[in-house]
Amino acid sequence: MESRQKIIISLIILFSLFFIGMLTSTIFNFREYGIKSAESKAKLTAEIIKSGLTAHMVNGIMNEREYFLHQIEQAENINQLWVSRSPTVIKQYGEGFNNEIPRDNIDKEVLLSGKQISKVTETADKSLMRITIPFSASSFGTPNCMKCHNANEGEVLGTVTMVLDITDVRMGSLKTVLFNMIITIIVIVLIFLLINRFVRPFVSIFYSIQDVMQAAYRGDYSLRVNGFNNDESKSVANLLNTMLEKLQHTFEELDRKVYVFIKNKNYVKESDPLKNINNTIERLSDIYKFKQTIENDKDLVDIYNRIAYILNKHFNLDDFTIIEIDNATKNKTIVYTQDTCHCNVLSGECRANRIHSNVDSSIFANSCDLYQFKEGEHICTPYTISNDLTLVLTIITKTKEATEYVHTIMSDIEDYITTARPAIVSKKLMQMLNLMARVDQLTGMYNRKFLDEFVDVSIPQAARAKIDYAVLMIDIDYFKMINDNYGHDVGDEAIRVVSNVIKNSIRSSDIAIRYGGEEFLVLLYNCDEENILKIADNIRKNFAKEKMVGKGETFSKTLSVGCSIFPKDSDSIWKCIKFADISLYHAKESGRNRVIRFDKSLIKETNIGDSF
Repeated sequence: MESRQKIIISLIILFSLFFIGMLTSTIFNFREYGIKSAESKAKLTAEIIKSGLTAHMVNGIMNEREYFLHQIEQAENINQLWVSRSPTVIKQYGEGFNNEIPRDNIDKEVLLSGKQISKVTETADKSLMRITIPFSASSFGTPNCMKCHNANEGEVLGTVTMVLDITDVRMGSLKTVLFNMIITIIVIVLIFLLINRFVRPFVSIFYSIQDVMQAAYRGDYSLRVNGFNNDESKSVANLLNTMLEKLQHTFEELDRKVYVFIKNKNYVKESDPLKNINNTIERLSDIYKFKQTIENDKDLVDIYNRIAYILNKHFNLDDFTIIEIDNATKNKTIVYTQDTCHCNVLSGECRANRIHSNVDSSIFANSCDLYQFKEGEHICTPYTISNDLTLVLTIITKTKEATEYVHTIMSDIEDYITTARPAIVSKKLMQMLNLMARVDQLTGMYNRKFLDEFVDVSIPQAARAKIDYAVLMIDIDYFKMINDNYGHDVGDEAIRVVSNVIKNSIRSSDIAIRYGGEEFLVLLYNCDEENILKIADNIRKNFAKEKMVGKGETFSKTLSVGCSIFPKDSDSIWKCIKFADISLYHAKESGRNRVIRFDKSLIKETNIGDSF
């Protein structure tokens, strides 16, 4: 039930109770007043009768009392009047005129008890009150009753009974009640009119505000408060409507402008703009925190780990793989795997990257030949990071519900990866710059800067792990003649050829460095002496087989190699590098195109012994 209805019902009940109470009080009081007035009149009449009868007795004219009583009976509103003698008086003086003996039980009861009895009888057209009043003997009054009556003090000598017509009292009461009823109804009507005039507008505007607030709670800010008859309610309505218009405009603008920052254009918006704003701000807050975190990460691996954390903890994915694809070099790298990588992407072309679109086995089965897991569905999504770099996210689902869930969060995942894109590009660029700073641009080999860092970090670890490194110092024989006879371009090509021969002759765990000019340094990881010489000789032989072209003619060249072993020859890698250089020097001096293993006797032959 509405408050408005409660107020109206409460007022009706209140006024009804007031009206009933007032009528009841008026009727009761008026009736009591009429009865008391009648009783007072009866008592006064009874005193007159008593005094008159006493006077008749004193004057000896009791025989004429009937006329006296008749005259009194003719008084207004007295319908009947009679007196009753007590047994004592009857015994002394007889029954008297008109049979002045008790007529009914009431007379007898009053004669016996000495107490007045009143009784009201109501009919349709009349109201009668019968009152019986006792006369008691007393020797203290004037005259002294005991002089004439043989009675005891206080004994009832007789009664006077009157039947009074109090119909006029009832009619007066009804008239008064009717008058009060009319006045009350008029007052109630006036009160309701005043309430309707002054209170109803505020009650109505309250309910209008309630309707507007309920609509706003549901997200509808288009409703407005209705102003009513008086200026105050109109003023309140105008103020509230102005505020509502501003709120509606502000919420709609915020919803529109904040939504721009969400990359997920498939985001389902609520009908309530305030909920949309709150949801959008929460999403932006989460993404902003993610963005701040990855911007402070040290390298690209940390960023990929952050993305994986979001996928696992925020999106509750438990089986996925992140693949980095360099579109320029076609290199593919699995940068993160949660559980197991179910795709042979390293051995073939990624379909999702090739078509720049999702590959979803739940839509079309066996859509990708590289996918090996047959117990569920796979969804591969490519994300373009830059012109040369693509991230492919492969998500594995094992149930229909999980597949549907992944479909709903794909755009949300895109928001995070799109947010991470600048940081990935930046870290990738820094990675490339660091690589370029450590790689020789002509040969693709590491340079001296890389060697310095490698010696500082990896060589102490190798020494603690008791791992050997063989050092090969390689130099092209008569390289200056190539530059002098064929030009520096052919000399650069010769350097590229020897670098390719070296890289093709060593393992992936070995390190090849362009030490300077036509000189190369190779560090062979954990290699025994026999294999050291074998690898060095293979490099020498393979290079001798290479054909180069300069000024229209084809020619071949040879190279020399010097070898040493760390820490067998020295516990200092730099000394071992120097020993390999000494061995190379002796290879040159002893005829070139050969491999020489370091021996301490070589130091004396070069006259540099004491410094080592």
